[in-house]
Amino acid sequence: MNKILSFFIIILISINTNAKITTKPVLTLDTASKMADSCISLAKEKGWKVNIAIYESPGSLKYYVSMDGTYPASEEISRLKGKTSAGLPYTTAELSDMAFEGDSANNGILTLPGVVLLKGGVPIILDDGTHIGGVGVSGDSGGNDENCAKTASDVAKKLMAK
Repeated sequence: MNKILSFFIIILISINTNAKITTKPVLTLDTASKMADSCISLAKEKGWKVNIAIYESPGSLKYYVSMDGTYPASEEISRLKGKTSAGLPYTTAELSDMAFEGDSANNGILTLPGVVLLKGGVPIILDDGTHIGGVGVSGDSGGNDENCAKTASDVAKKLMAK
């Protein structure tokens, strides 16, 4: 019995010592706050009123802020845009192009629950290709929403490159 127990202990030890733990960078609250601040600054400068939702990959809300005077519906839209780009490494505009203008095999994107194909969702992809989340902005035109989300995503890339 002791030989069998010893054998299993040796097997367990060898499995644990050979196992490699994979890690990826984490989007911190401080980084998410600075991302939102950059988007708010741009929106104030341009006279936009937006909601900003920042998600960790694959889709946990990390940070949310709503400027005064935004439309109530744009709150949920910003969240859906952010969650879409946190789960898929594409902008919501790219996904729309893929679904409507690309190969018919991509039409399945239209059937995914919770996926939004409105401009304003941007993934957070670091310089090494790691997809760590997404930013969703809603409240102004799709192009302006996307510009604000890209500004926020760029802040994350810059801060996390250090």
